[in-house]
Amino acid sequence: MISHLKVANNKAEEAKAFLKDKGFLNEGYLPIKKDNSVLWPLNQDSVPFEGKIVICKGTVQNKKSRDYRINLDEKIRSIAPRSFDIFGDIAILRLPSDSEVYEKQIAEALLLSHKNIKTVCIDLGVHGEFRIRDLRVISGDNNFISVHKENGMKFEADISKVYFSPRLATERERLSSHVNNHENVLDAFAGVAPFSISMAMKGCKVTSLDSNPEAMNWALKNFNRNGIDEKHYSFFSSKFEDYDFGEQKFDRIILNNPTNCLPFLDKAMTLVAEMGMIHFYIICPKDGTFQLSEHLVEEFECIAKREVHAYSPSSSLFVFDIRRNLI
Repeated sequence: MISHLKVANNKAEEAKAFLKDKGFLNEGYLPIKKDNSVLWPLNQDSVPFEGKIVICKGTVQNKKSRDYRINLDEKIRSIAPRSFDIFGDIAILRLPSDSEVYEKQIAEALLLSHKNIKTVCIDLGVHGEFRIRDLRVISGDNNFISVHKENGMKFEADISKVYFSPRLATERERLSSHVNNHENVLDAFAGVAPFSISMAMKGCKVTSLDSNPEAMNWALKNFNRNGIDEKHYSFFSSKFEDYDFGEQKFDRIILNNPTNCLPFLDKAMTLVAEMGMIHFYIICPKDGTFQLSEHLVEEFECIAKREVHAYSPSSSLFVFDIRRNLI
């Protein structure tokens, strides 16, 4: 008998991502689907996520472990990163400095465990105006172009020239589940358009901006790849702060520039229609010292805050859902 977190089906993927990110998911057991709910197996008795703790017999995971580290010597296994990002058939690792000497062994173990991966590269950090990852291939094909599948959509990109975060899949699903048909949406830092496409697929009219010309090229391909009619989107290669919106107002604005978002909040607040929403992404301390209310004008209210994923031992990526109330 083990503890499970019981959540509704529409919260299942969000719960899984949270449990996995925090290390609470017991991957030796399978989830149990029952009564329009999913029971996620836990490796502890309680977790800080909305749901019900149910103690019942677990369903043992009989499949071969996908933890690539089992193919490594014990010494290397202890310092190899447990988690990594996947974009299509490309694996992206962040290696601590003391494990770089073993990078070839780590990469080969990963390729052995994940047959769908063709390229393994090291993420040396995000740099420059366009937030591009500095990547170095350590094993497999010397190629940074791939097609990433997510929630029924496909996104193609050269991840050495544009920024894309697979770790925001749950966020994109969350926002697309909240939008109403025919909403007017602004994606202010659109990249290759994953947020924009998920909104357009729900019938929204999306205005997308990104100052990286490479992002626009891939975004237009991705709108077409996902069958989005041109009447549902407009993409402009421009900085958000430089673009003239005229009298245009938006029902929803996505501000996803987490390392430098605060300077753009004032302009975003001028562009929101009454009862409209801003989804504001920022990396800030986990201790709650960042107070968004200090940066909001009178008619704006933060109605929800969510930790998206950890960023460092002391900080995380958070999203704040901000509503413009009636005056």
